[in-house]
Amino acid sequence: MALERLLKGFADFRVGYYQEHLDLFEKLATEGQSPKILIIGCSDARVDPGILTQTKPGDIFTVRNVAAMVPPVQFPPDERHHGTSAAIEFAVRGLGVEHIVVLGHALCGGIGALVDGRGGAYAHYDYLSTWTSIAQDTRDLVVEELKGRPREEVTRAVEQAAVVNSVNNLMGYRWIEERVKAGTLTLHAWWFNLTVGQLYAFNPETLKFTAVVGVKLDVAITARTALSALTPEAFAAALAGKMPAF
Repeated sequence: MALERLLKGFADFRVGYYQEHLDLFEKLATEGQSPKILIIGCSDARVDPGILTQTKPGDIFTVRNVAAMVPPVQFPPDERHHGTSAAIEFAVRGLGVEHIVVLGHALCGGIGALVDGRGGAYAHYDYLSTWTSIAQDTRDLVVEELKGRPREEVTRAVEQAAVVNSVNNLMGYRWIEERVKAGTLTLHAWWFNLTVGQLYAFNPETLKFTAVVGVKLDVAITARTALSALTPEAFAAALAGKMPAF
């Protein structure tokens, strides 16, 4: 039944959306893609970057994985499989995107598994804990800083801190750092609260996620941003004083 629903959806797309935007698809087929934005999002079925941002085909280059994580740079490069890093490299070096958005979200199962650790329901999985260990140190910092707080608050804090950690990891790639310093690439750390439909953006000056109101975004991570603002340690310390607004 689920697969038939997909096929029905494609049939509707073929005679509907595709025909209505035929010029766009022909242009994309003949001229190729030239998106200006890379979104690194979570695989969660409830948080689709294209739907959230109401974009058209060709507008955004997207890579999705568990918990929207960016692995630390592997240098020198080895011959192992680095799917997320390869997608990021293609977007930056091949397509020349001008913005990278790391998009985390509330109720993230991957982060929940990371928070629960060995006592969690997914501890016996083959690959999940290895992948989410990208943010293990970040998780430990936040859990320690927020010791005694309700699990929901801790998990949301780790969700946001993991986004900051991923942006910090992005700066480890030389071809990203070079472009950020040159002013040709801007990084963004976003967190989406799907329970209320609100988007939050990380402000490197206040070390907090603040609600995005309207269509103007005043906070971003550029060459002028102090790198200390991107560290999990700094963010975790800020959390200890006051939890970010959700």
